Formats: sequence, C-alpha cells, structure tokens
Amino acid sequence: MSKLVSVHFVLLSLLAVSSVSLSPLWGQQVDKISVLLIDGQNNHNWKVTTPLIQQILEGCGRFNVDVATAPGRGESLESFSPEFSKYQVVVSNYNGQEWSEATKKAFEIFVAGGGGFVSVHAADNSFPRWDAYNRMIGLGGWGGRSEKDGPYVRWKEEQQRFTRDLSPGRGGTHGKRVPFLVVIRDSEHPITAGLPKTFMQTADELYGKLRGPAENMHVLATGFSAPATGGTGEHEPLLMTVQFGEGRVFHTTLGHDNNAMKGMAFQVTLQRGVEWAATGSVKQPAINGTILTSDVAAIRDPVDGGPDDFKAIPDVTSEGWVTLFNGKDLTGWSQKNGTATYRVENGTIVGKTAEGSPNSFMCTTRDYGNFELTFEVNDDPGLNSGVQIRSLSKADFNNGRVHGPQVEIECAPGESGYIYSEGTGRGWITKQQPVKDAYQNGKWNRFVVRANGDRIQTWVNGVPIADIVDTESSKSGFIGLQVHGIKRNLGPFEVRWRDIRVRELK
Repeated sequence: MSKLVSVHFVLLSLLAVSSVSLSPLWGQQVDKISVLLIDGQNNHNWKVTTPLIQQILEGCGRFNVDVATAPGRGESLESFSPEFSKYQVVVSNYNGQEWSEATKKAFEIFVAGGGGFVSVHAADNSFPRWDAYNRMIGLGGWGGRSEKDGPYVRWKEEQQRFTRDLSPGRGGTHGKRVPFLVVIRDSEHPITAGLPKTFMQTADELYGKLRGPAENMHVLATGFSAPATGGTGEHEPLLMTVQFGEGRVFHTTLGHDNNAMKGMAFQVTLQRGVEWAATGSVKQPAINGTILTSDVAAIRDPVDGGPDDFKAIPDVTSEGWVTLFNGKDLTGWSQKNGTATYRVENGTIVGKTAEGSPNSFMCTTRDYGNFELTFEVNDDPGLNSGVQIRSLSKADFNNGRVHGPQVEIECAPGESGYIYSEGTGRGWITKQQPVKDAYQNGKWNRFVVRANGDRIQTWVNGVPIADIVDTESSKSGFIGLQVHGIKRNLGPFEVRWRDIRVRELK
C-alpha cells in the first residue's frame, strides 16, 4: 500500500497497546467460545430452529454449543437446572413455563456476575413476571405486557433519535412475514462495526410494540414496521444490547422460523452478538455490502452451507500443501519493480529497504488462481509490508507496475490481514477494519489466506480478519513479497518470511 508508518508512531503504539492472548500458530483455531443453547418449550418450532442456531454458531468456527432441553409444557421444571457457570454465554430459544426459583436465581447470578446472555426472537415473549429477566432483555412482548411493564422504544426519523412512549397499550405485535431492511443505528459497536449501514433480512416477523424496563439498553438496529403489511408504522428495535450487572446481553428479534434463519442478516448478527456477549469484543471479519445488500436478502442454508458458506480456517498441518520457498535460495522467484534487496538467511527470505526506491516485489514465476496460502512473517516496526496474491505486471500497465490484491502486513495496532488494491488506485478493498491487534509485534506471525472465485478470506494468528467478495481484481496471478518504499533518511528496515506454502483449489 502507499502508506508508510513512522517509527515514532509505531514506538508510541507499542508502548500503548496491551498484550493479547492469541491462539498458537500453525493455523490452529483460537479457543472456541462455550455456548449453552436452551430450548424445550416455545410457541415457535424449536425442534427445527434449535439445530439451525447450533449450526449457524458452530459453522463459523468460533463456538462449541451444548443444548439443554427443558421438560415439555405441563411437566414439572423442578429438575431443570443447567450448569450455567460452565459456559461463557447462554443463548435462549425458550418461551414457556417459568423455571424453578432455584434455576432463576442461578441464572441471575450467572449473568450479573459477568456471564453472557442472548435472547433470540420469541425468547423475549417469555417470563413476563420475572423482573430480573425483563431487565436483562430490556423489551419484551405478549404475556400480558402493557404500560405497567415499561415504555415502547422507537426511532423517530424526523427527530433522529430514540423516544420512550409510556402511553397505554399492549406489548407485542407483528405484521405479515415479509423481507425488510435492517438499519444500523450504531456502526461503532463491536457487533455492528464492519457491517453495511443497511441490509435486507429475508421474510421474517418484525416485532413491534415491545415494552419493558429498557434499562441500560442500547439499540443497535431498527426496522420499519410497514402499515401496508399490518405493521405499526414505526421504526422498531431489532438488535439491542443490555448491561445487567457485570453481564452483557444481546437481544435479537430476528429469526422466526427456519426460513427466517436462512437469512444472512440473522446469521451474521447472531454470530457477532453471541461472541460479543461472551467476550465483549468481536474478532469475526467485516462483511461488506456485496454480501449483505440493501436490495435483495442474502440467503444461506445453515445445514448444507449454501452458496456462501463461512468455512473454517484452512488446516495448515494437513496434506496437500506445496512449499514455494526451499529455504536455500530464490529458485522459483524473480524480482519486479524497485531496488530493495532480497536475500536468503537461516531459512528465511529477508527483504531490505532501499532509500528512495518505489515498492519492490519478489514474485513467484508462475501464477495461481484458486488456492490457500500460508506463511510466517516478522516485520520491523516502522515498515509496513504485504503479500500480493493474483497479481499482475504488464508492460502496457504503468510500465510493468505490480498491481492486484495485497494482504497487508503491519505492526499492531494496524491493518494486518486486510486487503489493499496495490497499484490500481482503488485503495482498500476491505472498507471496514474492526480487528487491529491480531498481529504480534516483534514475533513470527502466521498468516493464512484463501482465494476462491470472487471471495478472499484471511486469518492472522488464527484470528479471522477479512472475508470479502472482490469482483474487480484478476482471478489469477503471481504471489509477491513486498518491501515497501521508504523516504530518504529513513531505515533501513527489514521484513522476513518463512514457511511459504500453497495448496491449490479445484
């Protein structure tokens, strides 16, 4: 990329940034989040939707999910006592009879003590007389809820703010199940950071007239409940967070049935909301407007993966990988552009800056189309670098200027793992960049890349960074190791690569 980070800025950043616990290298997953999913009673078909919720969460590679099924309606719930403390977050797909007093108390202690809780769709209809539960979810519906339980909360477009309405009226309604636009009202929260400002959810129930305590509640997204389809004519809350004691609560009203749960809007926000409720942050990649669009609702079947499966990080310890660097010399590589130097030293490729030189690239002598790539890199503070994928150098384009997607390499806090369009003038392909700290300064860092069709995915030290659709770049080209150009009287700086391997995809 065209930016050079100054030594002064990087050193200050190194002093300011706290240490983070990342997964071991060699492509292993970060520690998975433990989830307890509760069902057993619901006026919705929980026997169908619980497996979908489990698949949505486990399918993105961030969660291990156990299911606790309560006794059926009309049966005693005295024996229903999940061990909440064994889990980081509880997800409720439950709407039914009251739990025992001991179970309710244990749940209150779990959440107030710092546990995560996620309420999915009709779970906000449950427990209308349980005060602590209603303070956890912020807003609820049906079950006799009315003005006695708290206000309606709506976004007023003409005022550009949320209002609280204590006028009399029942709590809970919805119109016909239709697709609708999700409008993000806070793009800086970890759950919504990196998502488009607006995107469609497939046909679903858009809850309206929810009311409750609404204490310590923050609305992240709304949907317009259209009168033409039986709605309220209001911008109703769809995604909310609530602070309950030390615990974090994510409340989504999306997800009525199996068809609604095929909506990418539901799936992506659920995955991100569960991670935030468990950890307070979201390490999942940004999702751009070519996947979540404002025109047509994106669909993915959680069972068969569908057309846009969130595949897990490639296993770099498995078979099929081919070494691109033999550890001895630069056979299979050639330099393009710039006057930086490249040498082989102790089984690594070392790139060294040259004052006044433009960006330099050590490139594979053959092209690659669909593939998985892994390498380790250690970059000097003060120098950003990158690895080109599917890149080109043509005499009729800027005198052979290397151009194409670049996987950014930069000390933390920085943009490591995001995709920049080198040499094209497009700038960043990944417009949203929520994760800034996956790179470990002064250490070897494991990068993993998958390029398959229009889709590019990246991971840094096991942390998912980019997951984008790039329709403009070439679908085949060389792989190149960049040494960034520097100004005079700076440097020299070095960047080192090792264990560079590729596995081609069909």
